[in-house]
Amino acid sequence: MGSSGDYQTINTTDGLEACYYANSSGTIRIWRNHDQFNFPSYAPLFLIQLAYVLFINHLLVAILKPLRQPPIVGQILAGVLLGQRSIFFQQEMFPYKSVMLLETYAYIALLFYLFLIGLDMDINLISATGMTNKVVSIALAGTLVPMAVGLGAFFLVIGESQEFITQGGYMFCAVALTATNFQELTQILTDLRILHLDIGRIALSSALLSDLFTWMLLLACILVSNPSQYYEVLSTVGFILICVVVVRPALSWVFCSAIRGDNNLSDTHISFVLAGVLLCGFITDGCGAHSAIGAFTLGVIMPKKQPITNTFKDKLDDFLVSSGLPGFFLLTGFRSNLVVFSSHKPWMFVLVVLFGFGMSKILITFLVSLLHKIPPKEGLALGVLMNTKGLLALIVLNTACNRKDLVDEAFPPTIFALFVMTCAIEPILAATYKATKQFVNYKCRTIQRTKEKAEFRIMACIHSTRSIAGMINLLQVSNATNQSAIHVFAVHLVEHLGHSTAMLLTNDGSNSTGFNDSCPTQATEAEQFKKAFENYERTSNNAVNVHTLTSVSPHESMHEDICCLAEDKRVAFIIIPYIRPLTTNDKIRNANTNRTVNLNLLQNTPCSVCIFVDRGLGSDEDKESQLKDHHGIQHLLMLFLGGPDDREALAYAWRMAAHPNVKLTVVRFLPGKDPRTVLHQKHNSEVARCTEKQADDEDIYEFKFKTMNDESISYIENVVNNGEEIVAAIKDLSDNCDLYIIGRREGAESRLTYDLSLDNLTNFPELGVIGSVLAMSNFSLHASVLVIQQYISRKTANKSESRKHDRMSIDHYCETIASQIIDDDYDDDEEDDN
Repeated sequence: MGSSGDYQTINTTDGLEACYYANSSGTIRIWRNHDQFNFPSYAPLFLIQLAYVLFINHLLVAILKPLRQPPIVGQILAGVLLGQRSIFFQQEMFPYKSVMLLETYAYIALLFYLFLIGLDMDINLISATGMTNKVVSIALAGTLVPMAVGLGAFFLVIGESQEFITQGGYMFCAVALTATNFQELTQILTDLRILHLDIGRIALSSALLSDLFTWMLLLACILVSNPSQYYEVLSTVGFILICVVVVRPALSWVFCSAIRGDNNLSDTHISFVLAGVLLCGFITDGCGAHSAIGAFTLGVIMPKKQPITNTFKDKLDDFLVSSGLPGFFLLTGFRSNLVVFSSHKPWMFVLVVLFGFGMSKILITFLVSLLHKIPPKEGLALGVLMNTKGLLALIVLNTACNRKDLVDEAFPPTIFALFVMTCAIEPILAATYKATKQFVNYKCRTIQRTKEKAEFRIMACIHSTRSIAGMINLLQVSNATNQSAIHVFAVHLVEHLGHSTAMLLTNDGSNSTGFNDSCPTQATEAEQFKKAFENYERTSNNAVNVHTLTSVSPHESMHEDICCLAEDKRVAFIIIPYIRPLTTNDKIRNANTNRTVNLNLLQNTPCSVCIFVDRGLGSDEDKESQLKDHHGIQHLLMLFLGGPDDREALAYAWRMAAHPNVKLTVVRFLPGKDPRTVLHQKHNSEVARCTEKQADDEDIYEFKFKTMNDESISYIENVVNNGEEIVAAIKDLSDNCDLYIIGRREGAESRLTYDLSLDNLTNFPELGVIGSVLAMSNFSLHASVLVIQQYISRKTANKSESRKHDRMSIDHYCETIASQIIDDDYDDDEEDDN
């Protein structure tokens, strides 16, 4: 028995118990005359505890990140280190009297965190990947077979030693050690940059299914540990069934009605759900199971609609979860007394875990992968990934400790084994498994290289329903015919928020995208997206084949998913809308974060790319300038300054011009006799101008020759000396223009456009100099803009960079000579005036 001024501790058969004295004395004043740490409410002590735990937790996570360790490794390590109760920490920083408040806060944060995990999970995504058999086989075999092998090894090596682990404790340990934690695996896949590959999707889907198995097995463990209390399991299962059958449809109806208008949830709805998380946790705790089961169940049955999921992630993810979860790891560390490793039995326990559970899981996953014709290299990597452990395993082990099924001596070696298994995954795969996907060898990566009567493969990316009408209208004028059909891969890009960075590519044709909850009042974005492109395919007279997909990923890796899918589908052209379209005032919003997707795509694309600035193309606001049901005339203006991007833009405009309801005007801007222009032209001819000029002339000559008798196509040459004359010429030709087509011309700016960049108009590098001018609100109010970049192979790009470097010194010399020429002309004019 021990005692202190505010509590006393008693050693009992069930462990160490702390009895607290209630002390209501003392006054609260600005200048306190007593120790804040011993204040009766313990709030000041709680604040310093929380600050200290957060600091150590995030410090270790940051330190271990360069060593390729996921955050869970640093969090477990921080909890274990802080949990070693030295004299200072036991008496001053973490006395027994203060643990209750910290534990309460940590478990509240844990409930909301598990609610978010359940919110991320959607069983429909597993079937939508098209690899259901692989996923189910790997998840089932990777859970049940290692559990049987590990339990057998337990009884052979450890034996039924009640002082070390009970029979029920074996089951809890087996469940924790065979689980593959979904949340932690997504972080590892993201760090290894294999989230968008097949192995990443298989591993992620298998982990999702494994998590669900783990919750079921946790209930089975509760029943096995105490069969006489079977009503605990039955009542918990009954509660889950009520949630699925009754609560889920009710939530779907309530929230579908709530987001009918502006897609935003009110504070009342948010508060209702937050209270529901706590209530569900209370009910399952009262049933005899862990309160986390109730919170997780509510997250799983919530409608999987982006306005709903994003709202709760924004409300909970940043503050409550991030600040409260480190407290849970600290409480786990309190139970991890490293002194137990002084004997030999814990080390035997660790070896049994690592070889009995870890190695058997790798082996069985590898064998199942071979049965499903997965390459051996991917099969081994998949087996290693499936050993990822995390928060769910800690919840199972803490539940076993709370139920006295896992004694204190067995808890630290189990945590150590989990720690070793998880921290070894990412370094091993980074050193042995190269995640680079094999280069797909296909030639038609540009519009120019696509044969006239061959299938034209386009990927159309959509961020929101506002872009659907304009995108479909653009595809309509791309002139799909039975001789030259168009295969459209329509991709719905969905941002994934929160701790989870899960991405799954799903085929909407299976009607299981994960976002199709029944809603009597409003169709989801995915449903609108799918129906719109199905209607476009149906009205195309068999000239268009549409394949709709959904990509769910964070902004940081969204371009990787697009590039991977484009190469896999062998597309020649990617069309992506300007991320932040123009507002009602026709001003471009500041969206640096979102524009990063377009910039990354342009830098890493496997084919040609088009940035589409939609100003109502296909909307009902400007019926005179739109193409609707092929009854209107669309006026296209193609601006040609020269270079590969402009040649690609000309090829696309030429294809559009074959549409019976399209009129095309091609304007070629030629440099005039301005001294600066002549000098720049002479300088380019010395280096690389001849090749580009020859290619431009050949394409223009072919275009003029083949369209000379086409009344819907006109060609104009305009001699200009600077950017101002270009802008003035475009304005003169823009009276009836519905769509501008221009090359991006990145790295090919001439002296003609140099002054435009100096005027600070080029704020949007993804649009190029001329594209940025056309996108400005004071230039045009109704005409949309297409900015096209032609795909250039890496070998060609490297040669261009080398040539550009060689020209740098010449550029400086040319600018100096040009300035001298202008100054001399100015002096001559002054002498003539005199």
